[in-house]
Amino acid sequence: MKKLGIFLICFTVFSFWGAGKESFSPTPEFTLPPVAVPASVPQPPPVPVANAAEVDGPDVPVALSITAIKLNSKIIPIGLTAEGALDVPSGSTKNVGWYKDGAAPGEVGSAVLDAHVFAAFAHLDRLTAGSNIYITMQNGAKLHFKVYAVRTYKNADVPLNTLFNKVDGRYLNLITCAGKLTADRSTYDHRLVIYSKLVED
Repeated sequence: MKKLGIFLICFTVFSFWGAGKESFSPTPEFTLPPVAVPASVPQPPPVPVANAAEVDGPDVPVALSITAIKLNSKIIPIGLTAEGALDVPSGSTKNVGWYKDGAAPGEVGSAVLDAHVFAAFAHLDRLTAGSNIYITMQNGAKLHFKVYAVRTYKNADVPLNTLFNKVDGRYLNLITCAGKLTADRSTYDHRLVIYSKLVED
């Protein structure tokens, strides 16, 4: 299992309509060991995270439902690109990506979902504290998460340990782009993060 280090989130946008691809990408200061990087790039020590579920196991998430924004999406496992960036589902679909090398929803740790702001997560900014999120697992279990915080950050200010490595509970964190396109139209200047925690009835 890859251990998730600290890295900076960055979407690359090639077209408004989603024909292009966006990805979470590390900067030289933040890398994902053990992904190969140029020798000149320093690598921080790995940060422990909860054990990830096997991709074909019973604890794999398969669907996301958020009634407040009328979202019902298929969840697909994602990993890293060849460049060491966190992948993201195609913007031509309504699929949501689950980082399969981190925690699975319902496990102790921080499960992370991502999607394009112009696709599945187009209305993510409408969620507020108290909003309900439901995850359907491959074994048929339905997990209920409740949003406890909604935060928008400048790209350089995303608290990556909180997003990926918080292990004092069972968290589900959703992330997408926010703000405006940068001058070169290569990315957005902010990130929206929805923090939620498992409701344990």
